[in-house]
Amino acid sequence: MYARSSKLRYVTLVAVVALFVTACSGDESGDDTTTTTVDATPATEAPEQTTTTQAPATTIGAPTEIDVTTYYGGDDTVPYDPLRVVVLDYAILDTLDALGLGDRVVGIPSGTTVPPYLSAYSDRENVGNLFEFDLEAINALEPDLIIVGGRSYDKEEEMEEIAPALNITYEWGSQTFIDSFVMNTTAIGQIFGIEDQVQAALAAIDAATQDVAAQAADDGTGLVILTSGGEVSAYGPSEQGRFDVVYNVLGVNPAADQIAIDTHGDAISFEFLADTNPDILIVLDRDAAIGREGPGAQEILDNDLVNGTSAVQNGNVVYVDTAKWYLAFGGLTAMQSVIDEVDSVVD
Repeated sequence: MYARSSKLRYVTLVAVVALFVTACSGDESGDDTTTTTVDATPATEAPEQTTTTQAPATTIGAPTEIDVTTYYGGDDTVPYDPLRVVVLDYAILDTLDALGLGDRVVGIPSGTTVPPYLSAYSDRENVGNLFEFDLEAINALEPDLIIVGGRSYDKEEEMEEIAPALNITYEWGSQTFIDSFVMNTTAIGQIFGIEDQVQAALAAIDAATQDVAAQAADDGTGLVILTSGGEVSAYGPSEQGRFDVVYNVLGVNPAADQIAIDTHGDAISFEFLADTNPDILIVLDRDAAIGREGPGAQEILDNDLVNGTSAVQNGNVVYVDTAKWYLAFGGLTAMQSVIDEVDSVVD
């Protein structure tokens, strides 16, 4: 099913970030936008929910609307600096939190498992789950803006009937993910007038990415695997792969190719892991992320075949924060966590 492959060349954010900095500076639609530089330190705790319904404060010459472009949604005109935002995707919630905009969030889909690091937002109005939403609850919140994305990518038109909506969906693959990550995060900066803060955050992510990729270049082979319902699956490199970024951005040499492109990877056996013998194992526990009972990843993988791999023998196994990798992949905080956890198993 798999064949060992040579290391694929990784890509970085530098060119894409530079492209967007240039494009934004020459965008006529942003000429009247007032840029505000704020503290770039990500928020560690979400502020309490704001209840104000007044229109955003404006200054002379400041726009009330702004034109932005997102990777999946294309060109949109949305309110500038909205005060009341309904967020239907955890990656977007992550980014708003990291940028200090959590006080704008008035509703989230808390009918499913909210990532623990975003649990402070569980007290916001529950508007459903990640796939089905309570339209009456959303309408009652009188939002200035509704942001869809990820699992709710196809809900933009439906949400437009309630309030202006924006589609911020992050694509899989390596270059497509980088393109969507930079474009979508840049759009958020434009909407809230914090372009400088966003560009600084993207630059920090890029620098960390390059550092890890340089370390991983000569560090053996690695494999991303996921446990779910007692079964194990693997993600190899692929232009459409869910975690291709690990190989073609963070520079981990793939221990195996991926054949089938599936949300939960390709099913594998313990014998496959023993035969492939990766030097690095990056492990996601899906059941833990979605709150489903069952044996954990460490219990499932604790057997002679897996324990005999180079990864286990050399202590190069990381059980990642799956909520960030699986539920909020693409958020600023989640992306830094992905980079840091890969960094922990490369020299």
